[in-house]
Amino acid sequence: MGTFKIELGLSYIKIKRVKIDQDGNYHISVSCTAKNTTCKDCGKKISNVHGHCKESVIEHLPVFHSKVFIHVKWPRFKCPYCDNHPTTSFKPPWLGGNGELTLEYENNALKWLINSTIKDVALKLKTTEEVIEGIVSRRVNTEIDWNRISPTKIGLDEIALRKGHKHYLTIVSDTSEPENIKILGVIDGRKKDDIRPFLQSIPKDILLSLEAITIDMSASYFPALKERLDHVYEKDDEKDDVFNRIVTIDRFHVAKLLGDHVDKERKKITDQLKEEYKDDEETLNNIKGTMWPFRHHKKDVSDLSDEDQAHLDSLFEMSPLLKECYDLRESLYNIFETELSIKEAEKKIDEWIESAEKYKKTSNPFTSFIKTYKTYKCNILNYFRSRSSNGPVEGLNNKIKVIKRRGFGFRNVTNFARRLFLDINLKPQLMPTS
Repeated sequence: MGTFKIELGLSYIKIKRVKIDQDGNYHISVSCTAKNTTCKDCGKKISNVHGHCKESVIEHLPVFHSKVFIHVKWPRFKCPYCDNHPTTSFKPPWLGGNGELTLEYENNALKWLINSTIKDVALKLKTTEEVIEGIVSRRVNTEIDWNRISPTKIGLDEIALRKGHKHYLTIVSDTSEPENIKILGVIDGRKKDDIRPFLQSIPKDILLSLEAITIDMSASYFPALKERLDHVYEKDDEKDDVFNRIVTIDRFHVAKLLGDHVDKERKKITDQLKEEYKDDEETLNNIKGTMWPFRHHKKDVSDLSDEDQAHLDSLFEMSPLLKECYDLRESLYNIFETELSIKEAEKKIDEWIESAEKYKKTSNPFTSFIKTYKTYKCNILNYFRSRSSNGPVEGLNNKIKVIKRRGFGFRNVTNFARRLFLDINLKPQLMPTS
């Protein structure tokens, strides 16, 4: 029978014997070769051996789907420097936090867990869900070390933890690199008092270096951010400047606000047309097939089929007023799509408002948007300063929704946060691409 050699990759041990149990699992008995360790109390190097611990059984990476267990008695070393001469047991650098798994085993479990569930990983690794949950708890840290990161752009957005339960979270993300978004925080709630502690945890030097903080139109974000940013500056004349300079309302939320009102106008007009043509089946079918074509932007018309385009053209023939509404929506969209300075954008939006206000006076779908724009004008226009948006965050939200579905709806915010940090922040480290 042929033999082969497998490198365990574990330091400070020497193999004494290997046994295979009735289940095909490998049991490797080893001795520890360490000659010293660091005193747990004084931190000095100590080398006086004082017995051994009870035998530890440590699970390592599987071999050919068979479990591998390391059996070892760690030496204890007595400290000659401390009072009472306490002993410290040796622990190798490859040992996991609970002393029963190797770090490589834990890394392997975390890799399996990405895009999967705890139950599935436990089954594949022939272990329990509690073991996998323990690995996640020990290894996935949701505390941000501000000394190791330097974001230039931050995004804040809210999500529902469980649909229909009115339990909202605020997701704070580093959007400095749109192709490599990182989670900075998962905040339980979306109100000012919920958000304030996280904002206060951001060091002053990082706040001063930010180019943009992109948010939606949530009323709670504004006072929380203004309060924090006002404390960053000592001079009163600089306070409003920094808030108005970097706090940017996400253009996608701006577009959604306008789009929702325009879509209500479409529905109202098409309902009127359906009543008018209720006896004309062919016309009714044309009207019913216009919702998605209408919601498309003109630049995306190539995505429409000839049939969809024909339905849209027919709708506009029946209602020139709806065609005007559609064109006004598109003209504002194009302003945000164009590379403009803040002054250029402000002028074009003001011109657009003049046109939009001329739309039929009763039930103008643009009135609410215009009012919102005037209220948050500076922060909406900031998009043209930094071209910063929560577009990447919206993509992140899609990933978050998948993670929620995979977890069958998380009830525990801490566990949910750990899964987000694992699947989004740690994935590049655990599963690097070429």
